[in-house]
Amino acid sequence: MFQDFRAAGPLPPHSQLVRSPYGTPEHPLEPKRRPRGIGGSILGFALLMTAGTFVAATGGEYLTAPEPDVMLRTGIAFSADGLALVPYDRAGSGGLLAELAADVNAVRLAAVDLATGETKWDVQLADELDRDAAAVGAGEQYAYIATAEGLEIRDLDDGALVIDAGDVPGLEGAGTGTAAYGLDPAAGVVALGFDGAFRTVALDALEAVPADPAVAEAWTGRLAAEGAASQLGGMTTTEASIGENATVRVEPTAAGAVTSRLVVSDDGRALGTGTYTEAAIVLDQTHATTAWDIDLDVDGLIDGLLEDPSAAEELIDDPTGAIDLTAPAGTAAGAASGHVLVEHRRTPGGEDYALTVLDLDTGQTTASIDTTDHAGRSMTAPGGQTIVIVAPADGHFQSDLLIVAADGSVDRAEFGALDLLGDPDTD
Repeated sequence: MFQDFRAAGPLPPHSQLVRSPYGTPEHPLEPKRRPRGIGGSILGFALLMTAGTFVAATGGEYLTAPEPDVMLRTGIAFSADGLALVPYDRAGSGGLLAELAADVNAVRLAAVDLATGETKWDVQLADELDRDAAAVGAGEQYAYIATAEGLEIRDLDDGALVIDAGDVPGLEGAGTGTAAYGLDPAAGVVALGFDGAFRTVALDALEAVPADPAVAEAWTGRLAAEGAASQLGGMTTTEASIGENATVRVEPTAAGAVTSRLVVSDDGRALGTGTYTEAAIVLDQTHATTAWDIDLDVDGLIDGLLEDPSAAEELIDDPTGAIDLTAPAGTAAGAASGHVLVEHRRTPGGEDYALTVLDLDTGQTTASIDTTDHAGRSMTAPGGQTIVIVAPADGHFQSDLLIVAADGSVDRAEFGALDLLGDPDTD
């Protein structure tokens, strides 16, 4: 029996509803914003606190860090307009950015105005303390600096690099290191090449030329094609020239006395009324080397040895006894401006030193500065000022530059101060 299973009535018409997560063009759907949880906020806060703590700790370390160690190098030069170009080593704390980069050691070059004692500019030469550097000379526009890589030229206005080491025209093959360069009063900067040839760079020139034969002869044996020039320590003596065939000398105040006074040789007068313990006269070392003529009668010496055999034995025992090798008295530092600088102990039996400036005409003390060690190199600037490298009373290294003016007054230039960003603080 056949059964009809069809519905009694037709199904109503319908269509399947399809939903898209993006909706339809007519009715687009936007995702609901979820409320932010506390996890992201905590993470951001933690990162902010960590960064703040790091900056605070580093900044605090910078603010409480000890003063940097500074030591002046002796390769100092003068410009035509009264600047002293002073290279120095700086080790220790730096600006905040330098502390973050762990870049706190450097060889730097400062330009000091000798009329005011203020630093005009201060630039970095190298970021390693063992790098060789010395100021060789300067004109009115440019400074000439010898480095381990060769000679570089800098602008005297701000210390900016004009020509890098190795790029000076005419100095191809020139020596490297400070021992290869010197300053000739007439020719300017003298350079020795690896080929043994001398070249010169006139002050304020930007290229080198072959040296004149007379200049080459004068500088033969005084330079080396590579290596560092020796650092010059201070020199003192008990008698020094003050010009016009006169000298000043140190004499004990009495036989066996521990104190001394200064006496001018030409008239025997005492220079002032002061007495000093372990006194010594500071010598001028503007020129790194000094030569003098020795009159030696070689033929007469040989004839004398042949006639008197015992003289030959004496010559063997004392090679200098038969020859007068006495050097002329060195020039007293400050003599160019009518002064003499005396180094002495501050107190009998004490450890600290003092540097006292005396007027050669009146004997009056014009200045006296406490130091912790012997004075370093002393030089006379073209303007008549005397500069002396010293270790200050509150320091351990020769970090300061004393400037003795024409009137005998003293200024002190300090080095190595940096601001928060690591730039030189020249104020």
